[in-house]
Amino acid sequence: MMIRPLIFLSGATAFSLLLSANMPTAVYAKPEPKEWVKYFSPMPEKNYSLNKNQDRVIKKKGFKRIEITGAKPLSNKELGFFAIVPLEQLSDTTLINRLLDKPEVNGLSVLLPWHDLEPKEDQFDWTKLDNLLSLVKAKGKTLILRISTCGADKEATSDTPDWVFEAGAKSLTYKDESGKEHKMPIFWDTTYLPRWNNFIQALGKKYDKNPALHSVGITGGGARGSMQIVPVFGSPLNKERYEEIEKPLVAQHGMTQRQLVEHWKYVGDIFPKAFPNGRLNLDIDPPTPNRPGQDSLDEISDYLVYRYGERIYLTRQNVSDAKHGFDQYRVLLKFRPDTLTGYQVTPDITVAELSKLEKNALDDGVSFVELPANLLDSQDEAVVKALADLRSHIGYQLVSQKVQIPGDVKAGDVLKINFAFTNLGNASAMHPVRNLDKDDAGSYKVQIELRDNNDKPVAILLHTPAVPTNKWLSGKPITWEGDLKTPAKLKPGEYNVYLSLIEPETKRKLEILNALTADAPKAETSLSVGKLKVIQ
Repeated sequence: MMIRPLIFLSGATAFSLLLSANMPTAVYAKPEPKEWVKYFSPMPEKNYSLNKNQDRVIKKKGFKRIEITGAKPLSNKELGFFAIVPLEQLSDTTLINRLLDKPEVNGLSVLLPWHDLEPKEDQFDWTKLDNLLSLVKAKGKTLILRISTCGADKEATSDTPDWVFEAGAKSLTYKDESGKEHKMPIFWDTTYLPRWNNFIQALGKKYDKNPALHSVGITGGGARGSMQIVPVFGSPLNKERYEEIEKPLVAQHGMTQRQLVEHWKYVGDIFPKAFPNGRLNLDIDPPTPNRPGQDSLDEISDYLVYRYGERIYLTRQNVSDAKHGFDQYRVLLKFRPDTLTGYQVTPDITVAELSKLEKNALDDGVSFVELPANLLDSQDEAVVKALADLRSHIGYQLVSQKVQIPGDVKAGDVLKINFAFTNLGNASAMHPVRNLDKDDAGSYKVQIELRDNNDKPVAILLHTPAVPTNKWLSGKPITWEGDLKTPAKLKPGEYNVYLSLIEPETKRKLEILNALTADAPKAETSLSVGKLKVIQ
């Protein structure tokens, strides 16, 4: 067997993992009296450089609903509904295909245990993942992927492969709800972490540019794909079971809030290096309950989003009612100008709560929602209506309402075009632009395509809108005039003109609604906007 070196990431985060467990705890923000807004956006002291202008006051805004008669929901890969497929049903291709065949479903959401994908060190079995990607690709849809190292596989001793523990990784035994014993890795253990890092590098090398991936979860630092350290979930929290696990983590393994923050920064840095092109997904549950865990969540999410920007999607997990989980809610509101956000809904949510949640999701600006099959299959009128209303306005829902071009132009001259768009959705269309070591929310480009009578493209004109697409908000008119340079060697003649919004790096065209005619708006990727005569 080939021996592969264990890789540690360089930098302060890796170094901090070797520090003593007796490190000082984090300094927490203490709001002054009557400073509710500041409490709503606490900024604990950081041990890394943070520009003052990156902090912001969080403002909750209600979604301004706009309706256009006949408008249908769009199905761009960043947004929409994703069907949650439990681990025990991943081999049920009949169920998976049935879910994927639903027009309102944009893809799947799965949580796979590490031991299935790397049963022996450096020997990978990608069968389950390849099968899932093939299924979504065949339907033109995508996959939200998370890999778990603890708590997902209730039939196994651990989600982490045995060979990791045999190599000396520290662990803790705990019991699940049924009394069955499981083993969890100590997530900050220096034998466990480099092996997890090696696995993620291999995963990224194989799947980074796979177009069937919606996003890959930043996992391995907590239980069941989340940020939570203790594998005890549910509301209300079972405090007795929680403390049974938390106490030895503190007493025997030196768990502190400072250690958790530095540990999660290290884990968070693994994924952007392994997936330089793909999108990532951070589940924003605090590592531990109460205010200390909340402040750790603030620092971890600040670090990752300020450093990697729109490439880090944020998901509020375990949504079982329409109440705002205060910690996650505040983080979603804070970062929705920077990145796309989502909900993951549990199967036990009631019909009444789901109807309320639909309004919350639109107000919160979420762009994708992971839903269990029982909701997607429901025939209850209230459920069907709530999901239909949500899907019609979730994420960016862009409508082209006017594209005005001149009748003719000389080759090489400037082509003046007037544009008018409307966004029916609750979020803007953000496209990340690399700026040093940070991905900033940027704009998709407008593409004007000139085609000859054989429908063959003869000229492509790219244009960045005067108001970038990441600023296209619902309720605000989006109009501008663009000056597009035509090729000097363009032959005289009449050409058909098509408009698209594209991702420049991949040439992927966004699905937008064509409302340029009197017909009902139609979802298209290339909109016919008229004819242009090129003269000498």
